[in-house]
Amino acid sequence: MNERAIPTPNRRYESYRHETMRDEVESGNDPSAAGEIGLHWGELAGRLRESTQELRNLSTGSVELWQGTAGDALRGVLDKAAGWSDEAAEISAAVAEAVSQQASVAARARAEMPEPVAYDPAAMIREAAAGGDIQALVGLSDALAQRREDAEAARQKAVDVMNNRDAELRAAVPRTAFAAPPTLTGDRPAGD
Repeated sequence: MNERAIPTPNRRYESYRHETMRDEVESGNDPSAAGEIGLHWGELAGRLRESTQELRNLSTGSVELWQGTAGDALRGVLDKAAGWSDEAAEISAAVAEAVSQQASVAARARAEMPEPVAYDPAAMIREAAAGGDIQALVGLSDALAQRREDAEAARQKAVDVMNNRDAELRAAVPRTAFAAPPTLTGDRPAGD
């Protein structure tokens, strides 16, 4: 199997607006569609495993029917194809699991994303002044501080959700990649 490096997320969500982060976890986030894709990868893994077994059965069954150099060559080709098919089945199963895990991560990020808390000091001052309530004006300083604290706490939670999502998405990526199919005829590389 081919090992590969997985890129590290490097986004700095601290500089993002809360609304932008919320939109990112909500937009195009369809866990059921992702689950369907994972299911298809799982089905492919199953079909590849069946093919592997059929190729191995053919190879084993050819021993009594076909002897000599040509029979050995046929079994060598069948064994090569079975080996690649088996490896491709393992990777397909890993992709199926990864898609399932990533769909779960995306759904959790959407569920955990707090709603933005609007903080517009000018609007709050205008509202308090227009309302004519003296007590609202007297408490405006505390109300502004509390609203700012609430808005920042919600935004920080959003940053945490995004960072956790990225780390979990990265952790779910399979570390292996599909190898090129083996050359099954002659010494020429595939595609020649």
